[in-house]
Amino acid sequence: MSYVQCKEAFITKGRTLSSLFPKSYQVSDDEENIKRGGDYFLVTLPSSFSSRAPDAHHKDMTWIVLFDLYVRFTTKKESTLRFEAARDQVITFYHSDPWLNNTTGVSNVLISAAGEVLQDIAGDNPNFIIQTMSASISQRVALNLRRST
Repeated sequence: MSYVQCKEAFITKGRTLSSLFPKSYQVSDDEENIKRGGDYFLVTLPSSFSSRAPDAHHKDMTWIVLFDLYVRFTTKKESTLRFEAARDQVITFYHSDPWLNNTTGVSNVLISAAGEVLQDIAGDNPNFIIQTMSASISQRVALNLRRST
């Protein structure tokens, strides 16, 4: 059980949200995929984690997967509405499966965002509006401890 396992499960799950991401490359950890075309993208970024030991045989991990949600810009009014609708879909989608497709030990996925919505190109002609969000993934990891003699 690891950060990479949970991040990959997060990406795999996101790729099934075909109403926003009809092509698998639209959900990835590679920002270069945006050049391949599409109206919506979810791009993951490495982030932090925390852990605690509820007992001698387990660790409770909280893996933070940062991601940027991109929505293609047309007009400010239309794009704001499209962005809000897409963000609501992403939040509802991940919250509806707190086990992240039955990933071993995962018991909860929470989506949040603290930052503002940005434009990728400042001025009158942006290509996308973007918000960095985070997925907090709770996972219990069994420890295989052996005492040395």
